[in-house]
Amino acid sequence: MSKVRDVFNYIIALCLFVAALIVIGVSSVTTIYYDMHSDEDWPHYGSENILFLILGLLLVFAGLFLLYRLEVFEKYSGYLMAGGIIFSAIYCMMLILVIHPQAVNDSKALDDIINAFSRGDYSSLTEPGGYLFTWPFQLGYVGFGQIMHAIFGESNYFAWDMVQLVSILVTIGLIYKITWELFEDRTVCGMVAVISCGALFFYNYVTYIYGDIISMAPQTLALYMMVLFVKRNKVRYTVISAVSITVAILLKTNCEIALIALIVVLLGSSIVEKNKTRNVVLFNDNAGVKYSVGKRLFARAVLALLFLVLVFGAKKAVDSYFCKVSGLGSIPDGSPAWSHIAMGLQESPLEDGWYNGYNYKVFEENGYDSAATAAAARENIINTLTDFAHRPLHGARFLVRKFATQWADSVCISTHNLDLVSRHVDIVSPFRDYLVFGSDKGCPVLIWIMNIFMPVCYIGVAVYLFGILKGRKITHQEMLLLILIFGGIMFHEFWEGSSRYTMRYYIYWLPYAAYGLSRLFSCKAIDKCLKKTK
Repeated sequence: MSKVRDVFNYIIALCLFVAALIVIGVSSVTTIYYDMHSDEDWPHYGSENILFLILGLLLVFAGLFLLYRLEVFEKYSGYLMAGGIIFSAIYCMMLILVIHPQAVNDSKALDDIINAFSRGDYSSLTEPGGYLFTWPFQLGYVGFGQIMHAIFGESNYFAWDMVQLVSILVTIGLIYKITWELFEDRTVCGMVAVISCGALFFYNYVTYIYGDIISMAPQTLALYMMVLFVKRNKVRYTVISAVSITVAILLKTNCEIALIALIVVLLGSSIVEKNKTRNVVLFNDNAGVKYSVGKRLFARAVLALLFLVLVFGAKKAVDSYFCKVSGLGSIPDGSPAWSHIAMGLQESPLEDGWYNGYNYKVFEENGYDSAATAAAARENIINTLTDFAHRPLHGARFLVRKFATQWADSVCISTHNLDLVSRHVDIVSPFRDYLVFGSDKGCPVLIWIMNIFMPVCYIGVAVYLFGILKGRKITHQEMLLLILIFGGIMFHEFWEGSSRYTMRYYIYWLPYAAYGLSRLFSCKAIDKCLKKTK
């Protein structure tokens, strides 16, 4: 079993290493930007200023290397982590106070629905073509919105922003803790605190009122608790993890990918090294009791079942509540997942595989019948895949381009979203205008910080993954976030594309990037070069 595990880990590491190299290559020669004052998430490719990028990278690496050689990361890791949290709080608060962000697009539609529900109007859920009739998976978010409505009042966007700020700070703080649990290295912890200050693509979303950011805190808590369970074998950690991921999924169904990663690592952690004197796998728990691999796997299977029971039970409870208040016998099935997959494989006038309205259109064309819509979408998928099979180079180009537009987008649409959320506010300020509309592509300073951060991050990631491919043993807890990121890549390669979705995985590269950079700065080749220059 351990060999199977090692092969699985190697394959995941190899795929992620190739993905990291593609991101480094694409982001080094091109930059993706969005037209200001446009309503559409339409990524455009532009030529990167390679000289400026190289100079920026040299300055960043020189600064990080100097701090490494002076042992600042190791000696002051705690202060650096506190500083990283403070920076995140100040930057996010600055965006909130300067921009005064408003709900837009889907978030505005859901805000209107939350207000309507509070007045007893459930037509969005009960009438064919209504938003929730089409997308009933948003009911968990709407339920949370009703709590926000009851506490803070109708459409209190500042309150939403503050909740999102807390979610961001909790997420970053937990990432720092995860970093320690993964590597137990103060230098890596200090490094991750410093480079986290460049993750503006994540902090910019404090202004985007939706489930993306709010769900990140409970999801990251679930991941952290699983890391603790794998290391310490305390059942309470899995219980907290199960409850946390349930909350996250209710807020954002994309968190189901994290659920899969949690269960895979939970079950996979039952595989340990063989006892040298007996050809069975043993486990020593904190009480000193030995369990066979069969009992260990059974115990973890029961815990995995707890995750599923809580998630599906919570969804059922939410559905039951809204059936009761709306008078429905059952929640509508809505537009099926097949419509998202079909759209994710389509070529589009905007960007291949991104949103083009197909999932709405096909549902309407089939009379809001979920089964008929699923059949039509599956037929569309078969036709697309058949075409790819007949034109394999074309199909490969489509998939590579879709990957690049999502994962090599250094800003993750965040600059475009700053534009969207600031349009309906009658506030004039030169600083606000520069922060949002510094140019026809957005604020150049913010864009350049994110453009430089991406290769810095991915170079560290590539070094880390290369070490695994060279034979470094990888722990179960390290695999957790890697499986999550790999799952995100695979899922969004076929689902509706958007670099806003990849933002929630990109941020989890931080611990691995910091570890890779620390190994890079400590390599013998650099020491030899320094000795020669003395």
